[in-house]
Amino acid sequence: MSSDTGESQRADIAVPAVILAVFAWGMGPLMVRGMGVSGYTVALYRMWFGAPAMLIANKLWGKPLTWVALKACVVPGLFFGSSMMMGFVAVRTTSIANATLIGALTPAIILLGANRFVGERSDLRRIPFALLAFAGLALVILGGVNNEGASLNGDVWAAINVMCFSVYFVILKKRRNEGFDGWTFLAGVFIVGCIVITPVCVLMADDTRAVGGWDWLLLLGMVLGPGLVGHGLISWASRHLPVTTTSLLTLGSPVISVFGAWLIYDQNLNAVQFLGAILVLGGLAGSVWDKSSGSSPAPKSLIEPLV
Repeated sequence: MSSDTGESQRADIAVPAVILAVFAWGMGPLMVRGMGVSGYTVALYRMWFGAPAMLIANKLWGKPLTWVALKACVVPGLFFGSSMMMGFVAVRTTSIANATLIGALTPAIILLGANRFVGERSDLRRIPFALLAFAGLALVILGGVNNEGASLNGDVWAAINVMCFSVYFVILKKRRNEGFDGWTFLAGVFIVGCIVITPVCVLMADDTRAVGGWDWLLLLGMVLGPGLVGHGLISWASRHLPVTTTSLLTLGSPVISVFGAWLIYDQNLNAVQFLGAILVLGGLAGSVWDKSSGSSPAPKSLIEPLV
């Protein structure tokens, strides 16, 4: 089997892999909202539980985490840890609808030119589908009548979160294009993220000892679901898909969160939101129809197998 054929097959697998990761990510805000402690405490334990899990996954499937590799993870780890902390604070201090809507703006930032940092150009054929997905997303989240729990403070945290995550997302793609192993990258950014957010979380949180039995179960679920499944698959798929495609697929995550909030937390979901969900799915399908468009071919020596 030639390298080009193998890469094409991995690209075919990458889209469903991202869809599964997006589903796992969509469950994350629901787990955070179900906990009885602050966003700072959630972030603190989530990162410290996640780091050993990523180190084990890297030991099993990745390449050695050397000092050189860890140094390359310092900048993305800074933005990743900050995004994790601010995102959890946002979910705890504003509505899930607001937090997920603002947090879904990463594809817009990518389409507006951030993809140029990884040698990609926005495919004009994708823009109508992307706009359709954004319109559907707005209907899903803003079409609800239940806006209780929203706050400007939480919305600001969500806005800072999406900026940090967008920077991390672009650096992830750049490192993967350079041949950086996905599990090694995740292990590194989790370690750096732990170091970055720990002083802030300890200083800002007053309930670090208030974590109960149900909270521990939800934390474990976050490590396994949004953590290992979500970040693991996104990290792998980012090597085989354009950053625009991967980021657009993440638009499905807020839809899952809103539907979950309706099922679990009795948030209203009306006909407008159902229509919005259909538009999001249709826009996503159109935006990834040509997966090869906009991608920058990697040197054959750096193409790695699926693990």
